[in-house]
This record gives sequence, structure tokens and C-alpha cells, in this order.
Amino acid sequence: YYEKWSRKRSDLEAKLSEIDLPFSNPWIARQVSSKIKKDDTVHLAILNTLRSWDLYGVSEKAKFYSNTGGFGIDGIMSTALGNSLVVNNNVYCFIGDLAFFYDLNSIGNRYLSNNLRILLVNNGCGTEFHNFNHRAVRVSKENKLSSEYFAADGHYGNKSDKLVKHYAEDLGFEYLSAINKKEFLRNLEVFTKEISKKPILFEVFTDEKDESDALRIIYGLDQDAKSIAKKLLGEKGKKLVKKILK
Repeated sequence: YYEKWSRKRSDLEAKLSEIDLPFSNPWIARQVSSKIKKDDTVHLAILNTLRSWDLYGVSEKAKFYSNTGGFGIDGIMSTALGNSLVVNNNVYCFIGDLAFFYDLNSIGNRYLSNNLRILLVNNGCGTEFHNFNHRAVRVSKENKLSSEYFAADGHYGNKSDKLVKHYAEDLGFEYLSAINKKEFLRNLEVFTKEISKKPILFEVFTDEKDESDALRIIYGLDQDAKSIAKKLLGEKGKKLVKKILK
């Protein structure tokens, strides 16, 4: 039974590695995971971040932690900052904008270590509540309340390209940013370098639609062409297509 599931996971990982995902949390996790060194420490915020990193089977490469006490906003940045003060290797914190702003006061601490690396995925909302399979999406279509009250769209500067930059730089961070894959990859080497004169904060701006589309693609990895055709066309439609192709 275990071997069967192991084979299944390997098959899905192989499929995932061949897909060009949209610019999103899962795509970001794929790019950074190969840069994490064995003795590094990684702190993952939840829910989107934790789910995305779990796709790539990197738990044996480094020490991974995630504050999941209330399965919500749990001060993950504070934990990473404290960790960075007592180890020599890089300490990474991957976090979304809601959790970041909630724990913003932590990076105002005068004790900052140059091995701290924070990657902020800023989509201007709680993107979980915009995902294609979330019940809040149905509510939003009916009365548009989801965006304002569940997902908190437009909060904290509405994806301002200056708000976090000025705050981080004034506190002594080296600031990096990216709005697309090309910019992200260009800054990735700087973000993951072993030696830095300052702690680094890398702000990445993504879109809730790309986040949802990436998740939809991942959840659909196990569907073969026949099952997709049947779902989209129905049994009669599938027979008609087969007849035309013949």
C-alpha cells in the first residue's frame, strides 16, 4: 500500500515538474526550493505557502518549521527572526501579505541578523478566499461580500510598490522586488546568497487569479484526457468527438 502511494506521488511530481505554472506561490516554491542548502532553516506561513512548499518534497534538505497553532496568522516572522539570531546559516521566512502585516512590528526589532531572508508574496488580499474551489467564491459571486470581508481585498496599501520598500529599507533591510518571472529569477541569486551585509526582504507581487489557476492545474494533475473530455463534453459529446475524429 505504501509503495503504491509512493509510486503515485513520484508520478505526480514528474507531471508537476513538466508544467509551466502561472506566476504564483507554487511556482515560487519550485524556484526557491532548489536553492535551499542542507543546513539552512525555513519558516513557512500558512495556508497557501505551506501547501505550495509541500508539493516539492524538500523536507529532508533543511530544517522546516510552520506555526500552525490556530491555522491562521501565527507570528511566523517573529519566530524566524528569533531563530536567525542563534544560527549561522540562512534562515528563510516565506509569508503572505496578511500574515506579514499582522506581524510587521517584529522586523522593527533592533536585533537583526544578516542571515535573515524574508520572501513576502503580496497579492493584496487573502488569496485563499479567491481560489476556485473555496466556498467563499460562491458567496462573492452572489453579493460581492467575500472580497471585502473574507479576503480583505485592497488592505495595507493595496499592493503599494513603496509601502514595504520604504519600511524595510529604513529598518536596515536590503529590499528586492519582482512583478513577473523574469524579475523574480534575476533577484533569486541575490536573495539566496550565503553572505550578505544586511538582512534581505524580497517582495513578490502576484495576482489572485494566477494563484487560483495554479492551484486548479495542480489539482487536475491526476485527470487523464478521457476523464476531462467526459466532464466537459458529457457522454454524448465524447461519442460525437470520437465519431468526428474517426
